[in-house]
Amino acid sequence: MAEASAPASSANLGPGFDVLALALGLRCRVVADISDTWSIDHGEGQAPDADSDDAVLAAARAAVGEDRPLALKVDNEIPIGRGLGSSAAAIVAGAAAALAATAGSVDRDRVFELAASMEGHPDNAAAAVYGGLVIVPPEGRPLRLPIHPGIRPVVAVPKDIFLTAEARQVLEPKVPLATTTRTVARASALVAGFLTGDAQLFAAAHGDELHEEPRSRARPRTAELVKRARDAGALHAAWSGSGPSVLAIVTPETEASVIAALSSEDTRVLAVDVATEGLDVSA
Repeated sequence: MAEASAPASSANLGPGFDVLALALGLRCRVVADISDTWSIDHGEGQAPDADSDDAVLAAARAAVGEDRPLALKVDNEIPIGRGLGSSAAAIVAGAAAALAATAGSVDRDRVFELAASMEGHPDNAAAAVYGGLVIVPPEGRPLRLPIHPGIRPVVAVPKDIFLTAEARQVLEPKVPLATTTRTVARASALVAGFLTGDAQLFAAAHGDELHEEPRSRARPRTAELVKRARDAGALHAAWSGSGPSVLAIVTPETEASVIAALSSEDTRVLAVDVATEGLDVSA
């Protein structure tokens, strides 16, 4: 028997589209045990719809092959379909638990490659495997970036769902050069803001045109939550992945006001830690 867990993640973070992601302190845990047949039990936690693909089961099968059946038990606290990297965490935890149960060891780089291939988003996969704030370069392995200790994330999770496939459809296939230049400048300021905690640098990262602006027309509620967070004193606020959740970066002084501004009957707000540890495996 083996157990693996992987954290939630918030990708893009505004201008870091498909490049930056932050691991968050919500986890998907999977226990795998050798069995005569494949089975999966999602318990009382978050679970996929009956007519949806089961990412944990699919990842376990992809990792070890169909002819090595496992009994899988899942405890998932990550909301599904809300831009918090639930599928990446499920794939990483499912694959790692299966590998640990059958081989006794897990190669994290191999798990990342499998998760990025299956999930289609290397930023979420990198955060789920390696933890912390990650950048995915066009070549080579993902890189961990340091984070200023005085900042922490707050996540607003609306009840509605905005699937990644739907969110991708509203994006423009071509981007003007001027928009690209502004996006690079914002992404540079954002990384510097995470490194230093400087409010001016975070402020310079606001206003993504590449994906947040077109998605805001499809989901104005998420755009409104971003504005509320910034007005309440957040250093930075952005769509979490493809939404509809929103990530706000706050300080101890602004955390309570940001939480109050984001809270409503149809929006759950979570003050979470950065998951400095990504994939965790025990066999």
